[in-house]
Amino acid sequence: MLPVRSAESGLFGFIDIAGEIVVPPQFHSVGPFAANGLAVAHLDPNSESGYGFIDRTGRVVVGPSFHQAQDFSRQGIATVILDRARFFRHAFVDAAGNKIFPADFEHARSFDDGGLAVVRTEDGTCGCIDVRGEMVISAIYDGIGAFAANGLAKVRRAGYRGFVDVAGNEALRPAFKEFGEFDACGLATFKAGNHRYGYMDSGGETRIPARYAEAAGFAANGLAKVRIGKRWGFIDTAGELMIDPGFDDVSGFSYAGLAIFLHTNGKWGAIDASGDTVIDPIYDEIDASFDPAVLEVVRDGVRGYISHAGAWIGNQFR
Repeated sequence: MLPVRSAESGLFGFIDIAGEIVVPPQFHSVGPFAANGLAVAHLDPNSESGYGFIDRTGRVVVGPSFHQAQDFSRQGIATVILDRARFFRHAFVDAAGNKIFPADFEHARSFDDGGLAVVRTEDGTCGCIDVRGEMVISAIYDGIGAFAANGLAKVRRAGYRGFVDVAGNEALRPAFKEFGEFDACGLATFKAGNHRYGYMDSGGETRIPARYAEAAGFAANGLAKVRIGKRWGFIDTAGELMIDPGFDDVSGFSYAGLAIFLHTNGKWGAIDASGDTVIDPIYDEIDASFDPAVLEVVRDGVRGYISHAGAWIGNQFR
């Protein structure tokens, strides 16, 4: 189901993949539906606690209860921001909108697929809790990144940057000037003394030498975008150039298996993992992040959805 906004009322509803209205526009904003069948919805713009949750029929399951709310995680837990009376603190709720832990937090991120959530305490330090609410990684860090597929997350503490595993063990203290988080292929970018970027593995060993002007993480398909000179291309995990650097601007590959590129005509299109153009560059905007089955696009001022074959599904404004 895809969100649509009424051109007349400005309210949001949903259409199906065929472009038919399933839930008529009636909400002030909506999020995507999670695995438990619920989506965040802004129900009452006049209330400080105007956010709740709806099901796929548009039925309000949890009425306006929160100042803000995030999507439900795989574990069926949503992060919410409480109202002014509760100092806008962050809490975790179930599908009925009930707090699942007695404690709330200065700040909290949603639970990841591994069942950990980063929380920040009142003294400003960060740690991780599990789905029982137990602090499994001590709150001793100034910041904690996302855990990658290899089970490591970047941490920051008193000027020190390194990595911890899901048990809180400090797994790596690299000596690089700058480095990114581990990606889907278990590699992380680093910036060397020559001001070029390369890739290291979870042991801190260089896997791809620092020879790129810029570099991004590898996608699940094993390709990463790199800048060579002034233009972008794609390499594999062995550092071999797989798609020539022919793009002025390009995204990494999304979970939809496409990368969005900017053409010399100033319009956006999409390529597949072979570098072949599968969506012609005729759009003012393309977003491949919302749903793996569709692309959100803008063309000639009209916002809507297209299939991966470029077929128009429906306008976002109805």
